[in-house]
Amino acid sequence: MKLVTYPITLGYTEFMARANIRQIEAFNAVMKGGSVTKAAEALFVSQPAVSKMVQSFEQSCGFKLFTRTQGRLLPTSEARRLFAETETFMTGVERIENTARAIRISERGDISVVAYPGLSLRLLPRYAARFLSTRPDVGLTILTRNSIDVANSMLASAADFGISLTPTREAGIVCRPLRDIQMVCALPVGHPLAASPIIDLRDLRGEPLISLGQDDRSRLILDDAFARAGVKFERRIDVQMADTACMLVSEGLGIAFVSSLTTIGWEHHDIVFRPLRQPISASMWLYSSAWEPMSTLARLLLEAIEDGISTIEATFEPAAG
Repeated sequence: MKLVTYPITLGYTEFMARANIRQIEAFNAVMKGGSVTKAAEALFVSQPAVSKMVQSFEQSCGFKLFTRTQGRLLPTSEARRLFAETETFMTGVERIENTARAIRISERGDISVVAYPGLSLRLLPRYAARFLSTRPDVGLTILTRNSIDVANSMLASAADFGISLTPTREAGIVCRPLRDIQMVCALPVGHPLAASPIIDLRDLRGEPLISLGQDDRSRLILDDAFARAGVKFERRIDVQMADTACMLVSEGLGIAFVSSLTTIGWEHHDIVFRPLRQPISASMWLYSSAWEPMSTLARLLLEAIEDGISTIEATFEPAAG
């Protein structure tokens, strides 16, 4: 390999334009292997290819990198000093390659989700945990907001996507229907109807009702369904959260109507959930940014959430008329 010296006249930009990663990789391989032969074996290329890349790198550097003494290729003092930097550089390149690969196959990154309490308190943590179990380098932020405020979080760029029970027409947000979810009846374990596989609203006339507040979207949907069925309840307790309603039901203080997604995690409480003969459903809406596409990771998490919703919904078959 013919090696010559060159005056050092290149600036950093010119140097990087003339040198390339493959040349630096060849230089490092020669430094580590001690010969062009071993470098070629390590890089799975021919010896002439290694020699050519090292010569090109030497030209970019502007000084001699190797000398031959008694048939041996020896690095110059300048080459040894340079090697400390090129090793660091190649380690950085490897990190970039690994990061790019992780992003490409959705193993690394950060996701932020904003959702109404009925989703964010139970179903979302369960299926997010499963999603993250195979992605140790993915970070997740879950924001809980009432349905009206989900849009505000999206406008503040606080989340990759949002899920709400109300649609929005805010500029900057793409809003589309996600799916409908069933409302189910929550009963104390000892209730006379707890053994029934399906509940008819008319069988619940006069029952003490634990209901969500007036400003809750599901409250409006339920009130409309009760009116159509001609059923009146004794409103005993008003709460803001479906979880609170379920805990009060488990204490025997009344019945409640909650979404199917709220039924997760109550196995060890004195409460049962039953589908309704008169189907009642609420619509879920997906919010995403109008200005930038959803990341691959966010889309995959959304798919996991949708799969989870389908799984829960399947446990409450739609009631026959």
